[in-house]
Amino acid sequence: MAAVASGVGQRVPRTDSADKVTGRALYSADVFRPGMLHGAVLRSPHAHARIISVDASRAVALPGVHAVVTRDSLAADVALIVEEEAHAARRVLDLLAAEKVRYEGEKIALVAAETRELAEQAVALIEVVYEPLPALIDVAAAMLPGAPLIHDEQTVATLDDGQVLHNIAGQMHRTNGDLAAGWAAADRVFEDTYTIPRAHQTYLEPQVAVAEVDPQGRVTVWTSTQGHFAIQSNISKSLRLPLGDINVIGMTIGGGFGGKFGGVVDTYAVLLAQASGRPVKLVYSRHDEFLDGRPAPGLRITIKTGVTHDGRITARECWAYWDVGVGSGASWATGRIKGVYDIPAIALHAFEVHTNKPAPGAYRAPGAPQVTFASEAQLDSIAAALGIDPVELRLRNLPDDKPQVAFRRTLLAAAEQVDWAHRTAGPDEGWGVAIGEWTNGAGPAAAVVSLAPDGGAQLFYGLMDLTGTDTACAQIVAEVLDLPYERVRVTRGDTDSAPYGTGSGGSVALFSFGNAVRDAAQAAREQLLELAAAHFSDQAQAVTVADLETVDQQVRLRANPDKAASFAELATLALRQGGPVVGEGRFSPKPSAPTISAQIAKVHVDRGTGQVTLLEFAHALDVGRAISPVSCEGQMEGGAVQGLGWGLMEEMLYDPQTGRNLNPDLLDYRVPTSLDVPPQQTVLVEEPTTHGPFGAKGIGEPPIAPGIAALSNAIAAAVGVRLEHPPFTPERVWRALQGLDPGPART
Repeated sequence: MAAVASGVGQRVPRTDSADKVTGRALYSADVFRPGMLHGAVLRSPHAHARIISVDASRAVALPGVHAVVTRDSLAADVALIVEEEAHAARRVLDLLAAEKVRYEGEKIALVAAETRELAEQAVALIEVVYEPLPALIDVAAAMLPGAPLIHDEQTVATLDDGQVLHNIAGQMHRTNGDLAAGWAAADRVFEDTYTIPRAHQTYLEPQVAVAEVDPQGRVTVWTSTQGHFAIQSNISKSLRLPLGDINVIGMTIGGGFGGKFGGVVDTYAVLLAQASGRPVKLVYSRHDEFLDGRPAPGLRITIKTGVTHDGRITARECWAYWDVGVGSGASWATGRIKGVYDIPAIALHAFEVHTNKPAPGAYRAPGAPQVTFASEAQLDSIAAALGIDPVELRLRNLPDDKPQVAFRRTLLAAAEQVDWAHRTAGPDEGWGVAIGEWTNGAGPAAAVVSLAPDGGAQLFYGLMDLTGTDTACAQIVAEVLDLPYERVRVTRGDTDSAPYGTGSGGSVALFSFGNAVRDAAQAAREQLLELAAAHFSDQAQAVTVADLETVDQQVRLRANPDKAASFAELATLALRQGGPVVGEGRFSPKPSAPTISAQIAKVHVDRGTGQVTLLEFAHALDVGRAISPVSCEGQMEGGAVQGLGWGLMEEMLYDPQTGRNLNPDLLDYRVPTSLDVPPQQTVLVEEPTTHGPFGAKGIGEPPIAPGIAALSNAIAAAVGVRLEHPPFTPERVWRALQGLDPGPART
C-alpha cells in the first residue's frame, strides 16, 4: 500500500476544528425544541439533615410553572409497581432525597417552567423543614466508633482484629509475594502518610441535557456526554423504560474528563419532560457543578516501603482510605501503588469511606494521580535519604524494556529533554521527576466505511469524540484506503442509528474504535480491489487482487500502470454491479500494554511568600504508535496541566463543622491558566502494543498521573521541605518553610 501524506502518523487538522472556531458546532445548550420548558433543581442547603416536610404548593400555583416533581409525586407514580419490581421502584424513588439529605446540593425537588428564571423562582418557593445532623467530611472521623451513619445499611465493617469501622462503603485487601521475606531483605524501611483532596474535572461546558417525550412515551435526549449508549442504559434502568424507547443524541461536548457518563442531569430532564408533557432543558450552573457534580475522590494513604542500601525496593505495603462521599467505587485504584516498578512483595488494604459529600466520579486516570503522588513522593524521599540520584533510583527498580512497553526509554527520553545529568538550578530552584502509568481498557465497538460515488469515503459509527478521536479514525481510513485525509467524512450516529459503541473514557476510544474502523476500511478496500480485478479481467488475462495497487485515488495494474480506474469510477460501477462498497468492522475487548508517562519539573520557590513558580516542564509518553501526533501532544499537554493544577492550586474545600462547600465557583476554585504553565517539551515514544490499531495505546489517562509528585519533588529539591498534602499553595509552602504545621489536610 502506498504511503500517503495524510494517513497514520501525519500531522493533519482536526475534523471539527473549523466548526468549533467558527461557532458552527452545536452543543447541548444550543438545542431548542418547540414548546420547550426550562428546568431547575431544589437543593439541600445542609450536608446532613433529616427532612421533616416538603411543601411545594406555592411553586405549583406559580403561573408559568408546568411541573413540580418531589419524592411524594414520584411515590405516586410508582405506587402500582408489583412486588417483583420493588428494586426498580426503589431506583426511581431514590432519584430524589427522602428521609434525609446526605450532602449539600442533594436534589430535593425539580421544577419545569416557561423560563429558567421562573423555574428558579418556583424552586425558591418550595418550603422544606430540616432537622440538621452532624456532618462528617474527614475520613478519619467518619470511621470512628460512634460516628453517625451516613447510610443506615451495610456501612459498618469489622476487621480481622475485631476493630469496628463506621461508614465503610467497601474494602479490598490483596497481597502478592512474600511480604515477610521482603521486610527481612530490607536495610531500611520508610513509612509516610499523604493526603490528597478532592478535585473537580472543571470542564468548560457544564452538565446539560434536553429531553422530549412523544405522545407514545418515546424519549429523545440531546446531551453532553462521553457515552450516549451509557446514558440510554442509565435512563432505562433509572426510570424503568424499555431501552428501545429511548434515543440519545450526543452533541458536541465541551469537555468531560470522566465526569460526563450520565446520571447527573439526563434522567432528571426526562422526569420533567414526562411530568410536564413538554420538552425540557436542564442546564447546570457552575455552582451546581461544584455542589452536585461527580469529582475525583480524596485519599488518605500510608505507605511503608523497604529498600536495600543500594536502593532496590524489597517490599511495599499501604493502607488507603478513599473519601467516596455518599457513593462508592474507588478502592480498586489502590493497586497502582506498585507503579511501574519491580517490587517482589506488595500488600494493600483499601477502604471506601462515606462522608457528607457528593458521590465521586471518574477524573482522568481515576485514582492514579492520588496514588502516584504518594508512591513517587516517597521514592524521592528514599532517594534523598540514600544519597541516590532520583532518576537513577527509578532506573534501578524499573523492569527492562520489552516488546510493547518502553519502561526505561520513556524515563530517559524525558531526562534527555532537560539534560538531566547536567541540569543546573539557581538559588531556591529545584528539579523533580515522577513516573505514572495506565493500561487502557477496551470495549465493544463497530464501524461502517463506505465509498461514495465521488470516490471519497464515509465513516459512520457511535463514537463520542472528546479529544480528536474522529481525526485519528479518519486518518486510519485514509491510510487503509490510500485516500487523502480530507476525502474522509466522519458521521456519528445516535443510539437509534449507530451500532453499539463503548463510551469515551479510560483511554479506550481509539483502541476500541480504531480497530473497528481499520477492519471496516480494510473490508471496503478488499471489495474495491475485487471489483477492480473483475473490471480489468478479460479473455486474455484474469486479474487477481494481488496484481493490483492503489495510487493517487486509483486502482491500477502493477505490471501495466496505464490500466487504471479511479475510485470514483469503481464506486459508481459498484452501484450497478453488486451494490455499494460498504465495509463493516467489529471489535471486542482485547488486552493492551501499560502506557508509561515520565515528567520532569523545574520550579522556583519564593521563601518570603511560599509562591511556587513552574520554570520548565518536560515529559515523555509511550504512545505505542502515534496515529495523530498532534492529538497525542494535545493529550499530553492537557493532562499534564490538570496534574500540575491539582498540585499547585486545586482542591475542593469543605467547612469542618457544617460540611458545606467553601469554594463552589471558579472565583475561589482556581485552575491553571496559560500564565501558570511554561511551554512544555514533549516526546512521543513509540513502542507498539499488539492489539492496538497500528500498535496504538490509549494515552488520555497517563499524562495527569505524575504531575503532583513531580512538583512535590521539585519543591523538596529547591528548599528542602516535603509537603505531604497538595495543593502546594503559597500559604502551605511558607508555613512549611517556617517549620509550622502546613495546615489541615482535607480529603
